[in-house]
Amino acid sequence: MTYHPARLGSRLVLSVVLVLLVASFASAAENDSKTSRPHESKRTIRVLTIGNSFAQNACLFLREIAQSEGSVELVIGTANIGGCTLEKHATLAVQSASDGEVRPYRDAASGKKLSLQDYLKLQPWDFVTVQQMSALSHKPETYHPHIDQLAALVEQLAPTAQLLIHQTWAYRQDSPLLAKDGLSQQQMYDRLRNAYDANAKQFDARILPVGTAFQMARGTAGRTVVAPDPNFDYENPEYPNLPNQDHSLVIGWHWRKQGDKPRLALDFKHGNSHGCFLAGLVWFEYLTGIAATQTTFAPKGISDDDAAFYRQIAHTACTDQ
Repeated sequence: MTYHPARLGSRLVLSVVLVLLVASFASAAENDSKTSRPHESKRTIRVLTIGNSFAQNACLFLREIAQSEGSVELVIGTANIGGCTLEKHATLAVQSASDGEVRPYRDAASGKKLSLQDYLKLQPWDFVTVQQMSALSHKPETYHPHIDQLAALVEQLAPTAQLLIHQTWAYRQDSPLLAKDGLSQQQMYDRLRNAYDANAKQFDARILPVGTAFQMARGTAGRTVVAPDPNFDYENPEYPNLPNQDHSLVIGWHWRKQGDKPRLALDFKHGNSHGCFLAGLVWFEYLTGIAATQTTFAPKGISDDDAAFYRQIAHTACTDQ
């Protein structure tokens, strides 16, 4: 067979054109497929807290923690009032039932004022959390009949929601309230844990073991909080100096403005960034079923080593339940 260079060139050009056209069509089809393919949807989890500032602490970093893991989106309702007891929440619910003007809560998303009944019906909640006010948490006689009334309301108005008991944490060992009650930090923890356990058993509810996580962190070698600091002059403090509070999970000693003059004050209850982060990690794992160790977010000022420690403590507290 005789090959003609001109014809061979034409055929080669035609072949190349065909290959390029096929590749172009294939690429376009692939791009169309990618464009039309729906994005992998996140799992939405809805949780309503019936609590106080301790619930606010636990949820402070919760969304960022979830976002760092990436597969879940959290919707958080906050039926919280500072210092609120179970009794007060239950009493307000009774008042709201007979007086439509009693709306003590505010929806964070819309800013709308709500009763507890309104809030329970606002979303198809997956979880509703309840807790006792911290100063009463270790006193089992303070829970009833108020928690019973709240649990009944949750069952009635949010029947698909799972009731969770938020186990709050014991005060720091230099708390004057511990001294007043003649309790150590460990004794307060033991008593509040027993009280929360009894209520969880009664209502067949799971426990968010934040208090346990705090106590585990506090009991870890090298993590002991020295309070009071023997090297600090509490009687004659000089602004802006503070005592040594390394590894504290609560705010502790801080300077507060009183008029034009700063005053040294003690907050032995509320979580600092470390405590709020640890609490949020516990909540994340319990709400999602995903190990806290799979998350990557850490608040500003918390080292990588500390963040890894808190993730592991949260995971251990959740899995040891």
